[in-house]
Amino acid sequence: MLHIAPSDATERPSSGRERVLAEGPLGGLARVIARACDGSPSRMADRIVPALAAAAAEPELLTAGQCQARPDSYARHVLYGDPAGRFTVLALVWGTGQFSPPHAHHAWCAYAVRAGLLDETLFAYDTAAGMARPVQTAARTAGYACFTHGGLDQIHRLGNAGVAPAISIHVYGVARERIATDVNRLVQVGPAEG
Repeated sequence: MLHIAPSDATERPSSGRERVLAEGPLGGLARVIARACDGSPSRMADRIVPALAAAAAEPELLTAGQCQARPDSYARHVLYGDPAGRFTVLALVWGTGQFSPPHAHHAWCAYAVRAGLLDETLFAYDTAAGMARPVQTAARTAGYACFTHGGLDQIHRLGNAGVAPAISIHVYGVARERIATDVNRLVQVGPAEG
């Protein structure tokens, strides 16, 4: 079970950035996620998934620069870091043929497809062999959104097998400064059983 530390009881002064966020789709999403972090871990998905799907569909969520693919790997743009360090929101832009490695997550996470088509391969962890095995591949189109808690129960590989760039919005249950080190848990992959 996921343990969420209680929020700081003291009121923090609002920065200009937080006031700006309160007006747009990113601010609305951040408020919903913050409330979900303060609530029951068992209800996080019920709160975050619909808010994330709605925010991902908002035309003004991203700037033009945040929609640009990179030639060498998928691009990651930090959109918002919770001041309390409970979560970070990112936009990922996937060029043709760009995929994540197979991985689980150290923390809870959620994503929604904003544009294009992503392929997601799901894996089951084989404890005896110490590796993950592919069990299903599914196409994820704009509007698709999901949530998972951290651990080896949800292992996947996500990427763009299409010809046009794809964009997804991700939320990870880590502070902004830990996004590069404390999100993905790479796993060794073996052949499918059978």
